[in-house]
Amino acid sequence: MDANHLIPVIGFDDVVLTRGEGSAVFGQDGRRLVDLTSGQFCTVLGNGNAEVQDEIARKTASLVNTSTALISDEVLAAAERLHRISGEMRASSIILSTGAEVIEFCLRDAKFIKGKPGVICFENGYHGLTLGAQSVTMGGGYAVPRVSPVYPIPAPDRDWTSEQLDASLASLELLMQTSGDIAAMLIEPIVSVGGMVFPPASWLVAARALCDEYGILLVLDECQTGFGRTGDWFAYQKFGIVPDMVALAKAIGLGYPVAVAMFRDTVIAQAGRLPAHYSSHQNDPFGAAVVNTAIDYIERHDVLANVKKMGTIFLEALQEAAASSPHLVNPRGTGLMLGIDLSIPGIADYRPIYSTLVGRLLERGVIIQGTSGGSVLRFLPDYLISEDDIRESLRKVAEVVDETAASLQVG
Repeated sequence: MDANHLIPVIGFDDVVLTRGEGSAVFGQDGRRLVDLTSGQFCTVLGNGNAEVQDEIARKTASLVNTSTALISDEVLAAAERLHRISGEMRASSIILSTGAEVIEFCLRDAKFIKGKPGVICFENGYHGLTLGAQSVTMGGGYAVPRVSPVYPIPAPDRDWTSEQLDASLASLELLMQTSGDIAAMLIEPIVSVGGMVFPPASWLVAARALCDEYGILLVLDECQTGFGRTGDWFAYQKFGIVPDMVALAKAIGLGYPVAVAMFRDTVIAQAGRLPAHYSSHQNDPFGAAVVNTAIDYIERHDVLANVKKMGTIFLEALQEAAASSPHLVNPRGTGLMLGIDLSIPGIADYRPIYSTLVGRLLERGVIIQGTSGGSVLRFLPDYLISEDDIRESLRKVAEVVDETAASLQVG
């Protein structure tokens, strides 16, 4: 593989893809690879979905882009659909291109509305690599220079005791009481890059109440959790809260560069005015057509119910993998967003092991991704994945993990 003419921002796996079909992609050698990551968590209705592709092509045959001051019927229809599925949020929306872009949009507007610069975030949260988004990613440790002030807090885990959760909320309230410059709290309802951490609903409900009490906007990064991933349209609906702003990307674009910022009706009413925004790809007819096609397909085929069903099957298969392998522990997930930890005695740095796992699984026809330095495997497959692909792929994962651990002569 010759990648000499690509800017080397990341290492590439030794496979060149030529096409996709459903939950699978195919290499130049014709090998079928089951993709347990749905691209970069984006191709949620599969590759080459003829019904989806035909509808997008029909909608965009004559109009794909307009000036920022002109609105198409597709954009109006998408905004109405998003308003409807947002439920109690009763959201207004803007269609943009990437997750980092909508995070920047939400941060800028939150600071403008509140007239304050501060942002609370999770210490291990991920929100993108543009400067503002990176400043609240992993506590801002990699942003140079960081857009301050940023207030990182530990992300609560559903395994925490009630005492730990109470202490976390008390610490959060003290921060809100003593820091008079906080505009927003920006968090993921499920912390993906930070280790597949699932904050309990009770903590999120309490955090929402604290934001209300201290006049702080609650901004949810649902770029991974949103648009059906958890079996509900949005994770906030599953957890029983109503945010002020939501950032959406990945699934909402079906693999195309489409992202959306949603603002709660009360935010729009109270803001009075918002900063002007101009982008070459803002409320594009093309992006709106993708959103409309996605919502229509998901509702017509009852895809959310399928996500819940396949999510249950996937979690059961993960639990079976953990039962069969001493090196896979703590299977967890909701809908089709799941994780499991590697556990190999004597290993402190999982990066080399993870690299070996990825290569061996590619050879056996499975695509995976890890987080937390390779110590956590995360699974965000497409919403239409079959039970056979789930079970066979996870059988291979367990097999390769055990083989790799044995080859290290550890455990």
